[in-house]
Amino acid sequence: MRKWLLFALCLLLPAPASAGLDELTFITEEYPPYNYKHGERLEGVSIETLERIFEETATPLSRDDILYLPWARGYETALTDPGTVLFSTTRTEQRESLFQWVGPIATDRVTLIARRDSDIELDSLDDLMTGTYRVAVIREDIGAQRLHEAKVPSDQLHLAMSNVSALKMLERARVDLWAYGEDVAFWLMEEHDLPIADFMSVLTISKSDLYYALHRDTDPDLVARMQAALDALRQRGELGNAHGTEVTFNTEEYPPYNYQTIEGTIDGESTRLLRAALESADLTARFRLLPWARAIAEAQLRENHCVYSTARTPEREPHFTWVGPLGANEWAAFSLADAGVEADSLDELSSLRVGSFREDAAGQLAERQGVPIVTASAERENIARLQAGLIDAWVTNTQTAQYLASEADIELRQLFVFHDAQLYLACHPSVPDAYVTRLQAAIDRLRAAESIQLESRVVDS
Repeated sequence: MRKWLLFALCLLLPAPASAGLDELTFITEEYPPYNYKHGERLEGVSIETLERIFEETATPLSRDDILYLPWARGYETALTDPGTVLFSTTRTEQRESLFQWVGPIATDRVTLIARRDSDIELDSLDDLMTGTYRVAVIREDIGAQRLHEAKVPSDQLHLAMSNVSALKMLERARVDLWAYGEDVAFWLMEEHDLPIADFMSVLTISKSDLYYALHRDTDPDLVARMQAALDALRQRGELGNAHGTEVTFNTEEYPPYNYQTIEGTIDGESTRLLRAALESADLTARFRLLPWARAIAEAQLRENHCVYSTARTPEREPHFTWVGPLGANEWAAFSLADAGVEADSLDELSSLRVGSFREDAAGQLAERQGVPIVTASAERENIARLQAGLIDAWVTNTQTAQYLASEADIELRQLFVFHDAQLYLACHPSVPDAYVTRLQAAIDRLRAAESIQLESRVVDS
């Protein structure tokens, strides 16, 4: 009878509440664009993803409850204090048994970064160890761990207190290289007004996924609940990522930089450079060929849209995030070879009918200087309009003029050059900074390799 009474009493008592994620302590660090402080507010894709996990699991926490610590201290805390979650943490074989893991959040590439003027070339870590290179590292960071695993001599490794101090060591030539996440390093350069073109990644030493690392004694049910929430958000397509989801690259008929082939594919010098950079950076983009006015309008108005090959002008500068340069852009005025047109400056075109196309920067510059512009919907139309006598002259890029004249089998006369510019990929500001930074770094690497090959060919000749 007594056992039955005890059993009945237990049924009447409230069941203990199951543990929730609010029992965990979440720690992060300065590792943009994944997690970082903007003013007093924590930002980044890892922060936003964690807040979505809190919402999905009805956890009464927000980004304001996340601790912000130096990496080495956060890492030590996650190793020793039960109920601790550290992010964003690279999941490696060495760390596998030290934590439980929830993720992945994103993919991070750790590289050895040098000043471009150092002319450092490395094919392997053996090259690093056979030289006398000094490398900045951060204690317990994945870059430092990878170099320790490779048995790089400790006297080559120079400890930095933070990523900012490591960047300053590299900038001031106190070290030759910096072992760190490529996205983060180039982000920091931009944040500190350092030209990212002055630096380059010379060797990739790690490519791994980033995770939330939980103390190894954490309740497995909490780990499973957190992972299930992340998986559900990802399956529903409700998660962003560090590099953007569906970025679209709009372009136009502007040979030789970008054009559509007979087979219907988008090709050209700028297109090939962008495709190679995307592949190198493990990024994706959808390419579309549109009339120029629509292509640039979409990039200015639609999220996750970019446009190329775009002249970077003061008027366009504030409306886009810029990636490049993709190529050189020399603007000139042309006429038919036998037209008898004489002009040495834009002022001398003011009495003529001058062709350009909608939203073209060369035509806009000429128009601002008083040249009457007859606007076409596409650049290729201006060749036909010259032949038909509908325009007297044409302002465009020199390479484009030569390409289209050859295609139409006509001879042009270059009257004068009036501007030098660079061509870029212009992106809507919504395109994630990590995407832009990684793509820019890849273009810089390809440009540097192309320059080295060119110098080699000149020497060989």
